[in-house]
Amino acid sequence: MSVKKIREGKWLVQVDRKGIPRTRKTFDTKVDAEIFEREYLSKHSAKQQTSTDRRTVKELAELWRRYHGINLSDGERRHANLLDMASALGNPVACELTPEQFVQYRFERLQSGISQKTLNNHHGYLSSMFNKLRKLKVIDYENPLAGVDFIKVQERQLSYLSIEQIQHLLEKIKEGCKNQSTWYVAQLCLRTGARWGEAEQLRYKQLHNQLVTYEFTKSKKTRTIPIEERFYGELMKWAGHKNPEDRVFTNCIGAFRRAVDRTDLDLPRGQMTHILRHSFASHFIMNGGNILTLQKILGHADIKMTMRYAHLAPDYLKDAIAMNPLAKAEF
Repeated sequence: MSVKKIREGKWLVQVDRKGIPRTRKTFDTKVDAEIFEREYLSKHSAKQQTSTDRRTVKELAELWRRYHGINLSDGERRHANLLDMASALGNPVACELTPEQFVQYRFERLQSGISQKTLNNHHGYLSSMFNKLRKLKVIDYENPLAGVDFIKVQERQLSYLSIEQIQHLLEKIKEGCKNQSTWYVAQLCLRTGARWGEAEQLRYKQLHNQLVTYEFTKSKKTRTIPIEERFYGELMKWAGHKNPEDRVFTNCIGAFRRAVDRTDLDLPRGQMTHILRHSFASHFIMNGGNILTLQKILGHADIKMTMRYAHLAPDYLKDAIAMNPLAKAEF
């Protein structure tokens, strides 16, 4: 980022990139500085992209997978998205990809029904691919999408299940699921905030001393969470004696989906199992839990992710009641 705040409230733009004329300029606001930077980089992109590199977007996607994607927990999914985007764009020579081409691709995808959030994710994958390969010196030109803004998406409150809805769902699981793993996996998600896959893939060695340790998480960091004594006892009794590497549960996400279908729950799109994690986090905060503790339990690397639940705290922004201009008015 070449925009930074300097003394007296001014903002400095300093562009010092290979293939682009150097410049330094100050502005009164950050917005003006960012607009100048974006337009300046766009203006000089033609000179910047006189690269002899004729590799296509698909070829770069393969290199990204080999050098970086293979180390990510969702690397294969991202790689598939990159190949899909490359095909939809006509698999151009990567250094000749223009912002206009990408914006046109995005417009057509929006018209086909793909959500803005999904397209922002895909935009991020493609932009990250260029940035990573540039950093590794695999390519010698700047990110062609550097000047393309993400779509502004209306922020919405995360959905969660009420206590009554949780009880209703668990009843349907207990009544209709032949696969008993479904009951225990759902319980673990609701009791520890685990993602469905983290709980479903649990191995016997990950249960110990009334604790569950989740491995192979999205962040690639293990996290250990205590379990209520009674439930832990029931779980260990049901699991029986196993070898440390044995899985505790069988695959049961299909049984869970069918259980949800037997309820009257209207879950948000894409939150079939994730609603359990959201429900844990929401009730944790509503019951007075600490936001930093929740961050550790959920395994969020960025507190901004956890702060999405902050508004559910009992004392959230209560100063608005005591300190508004009508607080002491008698009318």
